[in-house]
Amino acid sequence: MKKHAFIFILCLALQQITAQEYKFPQNLKYPYGYMPSTFSTENFEKWYSRYKASNLLPSCNGGIAVSTDNGVKVEAMGWAMIIAAYMGDKTTFDGLYKFYKSKIQSHGMMAWLCSCGGVTDPGSASDGDLDVAFSLLVATWQWGDEYEEEASKTIKTVKKLITSCSGTSVIVGGYSGNMPYGGCNKTDISYYTPAFFREFAKFTKDTAWSKLADDTYIILNNAANDNTGLVPDWHTWKGAQVPGSNFYYGFDACRVPWRMALDYLWNGNEEARKWCVTISNWANKIGPKNIKDGYNLDGSTRGSWHNMSYVGSFAVAAMCNNQEVSDAFGKEIASMGYDNYWYHAFLGNCYMLTLSGNMWRPGLNDSIPKGIIEKRTKGKSRFPSLTLQNNANRELVVTGIGKDHSINIATLSGKQINRTSCSTETGASIDISTLGSGCYIISIYDNRTRMSERRAFSIY
Repeated sequence: MKKHAFIFILCLALQQITAQEYKFPQNLKYPYGYMPSTFSTENFEKWYSRYKASNLLPSCNGGIAVSTDNGVKVEAMGWAMIIAAYMGDKTTFDGLYKFYKSKIQSHGMMAWLCSCGGVTDPGSASDGDLDVAFSLLVATWQWGDEYEEEASKTIKTVKKLITSCSGTSVIVGGYSGNMPYGGCNKTDISYYTPAFFREFAKFTKDTAWSKLADDTYIILNNAANDNTGLVPDWHTWKGAQVPGSNFYYGFDACRVPWRMALDYLWNGNEEARKWCVTISNWANKIGPKNIKDGYNLDGSTRGSWHNMSYVGSFAVAAMCNNQEVSDAFGKEIASMGYDNYWYHAFLGNCYMLTLSGNMWRPGLNDSIPKGIIEKRTKGKSRFPSLTLQNNANRELVVTGIGKDHSINIATLSGKQINRTSCSTETGASIDISTLGSGCYIISIYDNRTRMSERRAFSIY
């Protein structure tokens, strides 16, 4: 039997004993912050089942679209795709992405407002397309190579939403025709999710995304009220009011605590923690049961209603504060009945995925199992002491080979993922944090680029 045929059969055998995706529920404990003891996965599942039954359009232009108040909006498409990917619901995810692609306009992104059969407004809205890009990255974590090309292409497309304002990276509002609108003189802090941007940077090796993640806090701190932490819907990158735009904590700004908190829960970012503590302290003084849907930046009330879009986001921010505040908001979220209004429905899922420990990234902690099974191919090994092991940092540690060798990791189909040179006699460490479950091939090359060894290994 030929070696490549043997490897294929071997990988099939390995895959039979390894998980092929991160099954829901993960229920992990984030490495930073406080999990609300008053909120459970069961609370989330009740909300999710109602959402799934009433907020998706299962037959829409050959795919699956979302139901909003006046058409299909790209922001809801982004949230729906994130939700489906984290739930491991591949059928729904593929249907949503099929619809998204059917509405891509000349600027390379989805029309921000459309219907099953047509396009109402061909412009783009940056938050939706950035969330779609992240959902495709989650899909690569869940289901592997099948989505890597689409994720790479989409992340490359949405990179053009970044502009520079005196050296600070800023997100434009979107595209009108083939030209961006907004930017230095008009941006929206609710479009920024630094934890997502850091994952884009890892996936693409593009430091522009890391810079955007770091610069997010310049824009956030410029816009936030010093006492309440509240931010406006729209503002300049320096935090000033934009004539004709909402300059209060409205239905855009209410999403910001969730987006910022993820960077602390996942990465321990201190800037995210400080702002989340400020805003959740203010909200806790109001009282979880008393939160309304709109505030002036000084904390005076504008809104009249108590709903998930506002309360849920404060609950995620409270996870960065302390156990008491986190539990207070978790209890309120658990008590709130399902709200069929599309905005509350979609955001409720995103918030609750986070509150229940089910919005993760690979390698977040040991609650997501990720080990390695190794099998050598036929033939005598030139490196009998060669071993592969997975350490706590989600690195593949290769030992038993000397320097002047290189290591190549590829998918079963031959797509190269990583090539690393050994600079010491002890081997090398290779970052595998972005690899999903599945079978891979590791090849060892000598200094004349001749392959010395090939082995299969499976990640689970």
